[in-house]
Amino acid sequence: MDHVLVRYGGLGTKSSKVSSDMKKVLRQRIEDRLSYEDFEFDTVSTVSSRIICTEVAKASEAAKSISELPGVASSSPVRKTTPNLNSVKEALEDLNIGKTFGIDANSVKDDLGSQKLEKDLGSYVMSLGNYEVDLDNPDTLISVDLRRETAYVYTQEFEGPHGFPVGTGDSFAALISGGIDSPVAAYEAMKRGSNVVPIYFYNKPIAAEDHLIRFLEVVKKLKRINPSKDWEAYIVDMEKVNEELIRNVDSGRMLVHRRIMFRVAEEIANEINLSGIVTGESLGQKSSQTGSNLEITSKAVQKSVLRPLLTENKHDIVEKARELETFEEAKVDSACQTMAPESPATKISEREIKILEDRINVEKLVERAVNKVDIEEV
Repeated sequence: MDHVLVRYGGLGTKSSKVSSDMKKVLRQRIEDRLSYEDFEFDTVSTVSSRIICTEVAKASEAAKSISELPGVASSSPVRKTTPNLNSVKEALEDLNIGKTFGIDANSVKDDLGSQKLEKDLGSYVMSLGNYEVDLDNPDTLISVDLRRETAYVYTQEFEGPHGFPVGTGDSFAALISGGIDSPVAAYEAMKRGSNVVPIYFYNKPIAAEDHLIRFLEVVKKLKRINPSKDWEAYIVDMEKVNEELIRNVDSGRMLVHRRIMFRVAEEIANEINLSGIVTGESLGQKSSQTGSNLEITSKAVQKSVLRPLLTENKHDIVEKARELETFEEAKVDSACQTMAPESPATKISEREIKILEDRINVEKLVERAVNKVDIEEV
């Protein structure tokens, strides 16, 4: 196998112009990913409702890597051949076939339909050796995609995330702690075509440097999804904010802390023209994430707040973090556990929040935090 065949799904539901533009972006994302991962290849082009990568070194590994990209429905390392029965039979001879096999053929040709192709190829494989047909659970499923101008033969198919290519939607500020939830939320936004700008709230003096390192490692994992973008991480020094909150606010502390984070993120978003804020909040997971408290935090800003994980179960979020390979970094304890008071508020009124914010001069703290932002290339 020396080619990679890439299939896309949701792009086809768009208008012809939008779909065409998205395919161009997806093709570029695939090129970027191959280059970023140091796979040698010749070309990446759109052919017959597919994207084909030619002359790819380590095609199986490359196909698996490509399958992680938003916009990809699935990808396969393939053998490319001419679209006739004899050529496809010849391609089958190069395959490593287990004791049992099945044939799954897709043909667009009238003179060689899918059912006839499956029957003829099945008989031919059995003539090559001591193989048995098993259509339910074969050792090797041989797939043939017969187009009008070419044919592809393969035995592996890696499922992709579907969605839309990154960069075809709006851009958002993504609040990323480096924990389990927030990187997954950022990735979910990327699956819908959004670019994300990572923002980390460095909870000095509670958080040590390893928390910052955790965040940067997580961003590097996200960068693999769109490596061609210039990734800049915004790091907000929260030391003064935390000192004032711990000294002056007990119940309601985490809500005020959260609202300050939102307001700082909004200032950054306004400065670099982002459409909103993405967070990893999940309904009811923490005291600050009850329905009423999510409403209170959202009201701190004018920008839209996107919560892709709002109704996700923790188990499902953890599994997605494992797939994204950000789960290991998340094992480092976060500062939130230390910041939280003994009796955090699960419901608080706007009036009460306003009193707490006035007590610590929240406007001044937000301004100070905005002015204490470092930008680091990742």
